[in-house]
Amino acid sequence: MQTKLQWNSDVLEPVFRELYSTAMKDKKDFIPDMYGVENSTKDTESYDGAGGEGLLEDWNHSGNQVHYEDIDELWEKRIRNHKYSGGREIDRDFIDDLKLTQIKDRITGLADATYKTQQYQAVEFLNNAFVTAGPDFKGRNYNSAGPDGVALCAANHPYSPKNSVDVQSNLGDSPLTIDAWDDTVVAMQEWVDDKGNLMAVMPDRLIVAPYNRRAALQIAGVPGKEIPKYEPGSDQFNINIYQGEITVVVNPFLKNRHAWFAVDTARMRRYNKWQWRRKPENGSITDFDKETLKYKVIGRWGRGFINYSFIYGHNPQP
Repeated sequence: MQTKLQWNSDVLEPVFRELYSTAMKDKKDFIPDMYGVENSTKDTESYDGAGGEGLLEDWNHSGNQVHYEDIDELWEKRIRNHKYSGGREIDRDFIDDLKLTQIKDRITGLADATYKTQQYQAVEFLNNAFVTAGPDFKGRNYNSAGPDGVALCAANHPYSPKNSVDVQSNLGDSPLTIDAWDDTVVAMQEWVDDKGNLMAVMPDRLIVAPYNRRAALQIAGVPGKEIPKYEPGSDQFNINIYQGEITVVVNPFLKNRHAWFAVDTARMRRYNKWQWRRKPENGSITDFDKETLKYKVIGRWGRGFINYSFIYGHNPQP
């Protein structure tokens, strides 16, 4: 880098881009592990909640013609793409004096800020899963309730806007054990839609903070490693029926160390949205009067959940 540097934005920008790209390259991105990731073409995307699809009808019971099911509307969800930015200023003296470490630190720091912003945002729905209002990635309170008016993980999710009497729960308070996972799987598979038909939920992902990593991997097994396929803590050598069927996501940005979440990944991709309107772009401009080069990152994106039925959350008390 030393031989390349001179006070010329055409020379400096590709150097800064390379530093930024290198700093971002090996960072673990948890967004695809927790969202259905899509591209957006609008300022705000609108998702119309649709009720249960019903079941096929016997031809003889439908008057020998195709049976068309009425689909009730559920709650609408609108996800706006917000604009985010950050920047660093590099003084000309840094270039002239070849202060390479300081230059690298500033660009690397901007890459870290971009990465952490997205990862903090990505885990907000879990950090605030048990409340209807909580802090965002900057500590500012926002409405974290779902389209049905309750927290993402709650005991009183109404069946539909027309039926708030019948409710079902995706909230527990059990510490993470194989028995608790088993109970959670059963509870999720008993969920029904607004027509009373089973949703056919199949939980296959376990999201935990680092505190529960050991317990999670004892339940799910360690990919690529041959270990005894017995239930953790079993003195009867009971076969662990879940080993190899669950993927574990250990997310260090999850603030509640005791909380854990069972997820149906197919439904997650359908009901938990991360939308890119403009992926982070970087560039630079020279300030003539101040003799500084400004390097920026700007992007637009949004995120939000449409329906609770992809997740079951436990909030055990320590």
